[in-house]
Amino acid sequence: MPQADVCESSWVELHLALQQRLHYEARLLDEERFEEWLELLAPDVRYWMPMATRRFRRDRSDPFPYGQGSIFDENRERLALRVQRLRSGMVWAEDPPNRVRRIVSNIEIYSCAQQDETVVHSVIQIHRSRIDAQERRLSAGREDIWRLTDGEWRLALRRIDFDHPVVIDSNLNVFF
Repeated sequence: MPQADVCESSWVELHLALQQRLHYEARLLDEERFEEWLELLAPDVRYWMPMATRRFRRDRSDPFPYGQGSIFDENRERLALRVQRLRSGMVWAEDPPNRVRRIVSNIEIYSCAQQDETVVHSVIQIHRSRIDAQERRLSAGREDIWRLTDGEWRLALRRIDFDHPVVIDSNLNVFF
């Protein structure tokens, strides 16, 4: 919940600014403006999708006995390499390009312990239309930390909790 010491008008401004940032980010990705998207990221960004587990509630054992499993766990350099790979023309699954639309909703904004950082929860649904005329829908919950740096909000952490217990598509070339 928003902290009580934050005045209402500044809280509304903060919420609108971060909501606008999330929608702008989605548009950049939809339009394949990946280099501009990379500029929204903090230099020390962590972009992480842990593996989903489907277990009975009473099961308290460690789901990953050899450490936390993840679908990806990347920093800015790795994300830049992914963008470079997509631009190479050598990604067969993206030639011709897929049509992708991101819908960001359920945006919640919370104060963070660090000054100039804010926790943002959101839900993302990705609609991807491929050459085979099949539409894939992917969805996930996200927990971000956005950091105010030089007057601009930059993504410092994104944890993506995939809603699907398995990857339901042949690849995950999309950014969440």
